[in-house]
Amino acid sequence: MYEYRFYTTVSTKPAEIKDEEGAVIGEVQKYYNNFWERAADVLMKGRYIGNYRVYDHSKLKQFHSKRDLNIFKKRQYYIEYKTEKKHETIHLKDEKALDVGEVTSFTYKGEQYKLEKGVMDKARIKKNDTIIAEWYSSIKPPFKAYYQIYNQDFEEDNLLFLGLFHTYLHAA
Repeated sequence: MYEYRFYTTVSTKPAEIKDEEGAVIGEVQKYYNNFWERAADVLMKGRYIGNYRVYDHSKLKQFHSKRDLNIFKKRQYYIEYKTEKKHETIHLKDEKALDVGEVTSFTYKGEQYKLEKGVMDKARIKKNDTIIAEWYSSIKPPFKAYYQIYNQDFEEDNLLFLGLFHTYLHAA
């Protein structure tokens, strides 16, 4: 299981991601492209701009998300995931009905995945109805998120899945 402390939805302070032994495996950080984005996000209480970066333990950027800011569309994110071996682009689009819970799907390595979070439930990434990873956060200070991969075939993509959870759910 991995854990990281996160700050307010407008904070740009990096949060260290730690494994079960307490070793830092990376960090997640919100960013703004300019002052106007930050000002708009502060006014919207951190719910408008959802740009995040996830770095590995060597401070190499692996994950980069950017929110589509068109107010006439459902919530969408464009994600770049880079490692030494691969470069993937992922598109997350809000698919929930009646604004209850969180549901989105995405394609990764040619396979379809689904990210779901019910009201007051843990978030899960599934492939063919099999849980790949799970994420949940505390509701009282200090705010922490906990993340676990259940399928060891996806362990090398742990920062990708953590970034997807954090991007889609932290500012939701």
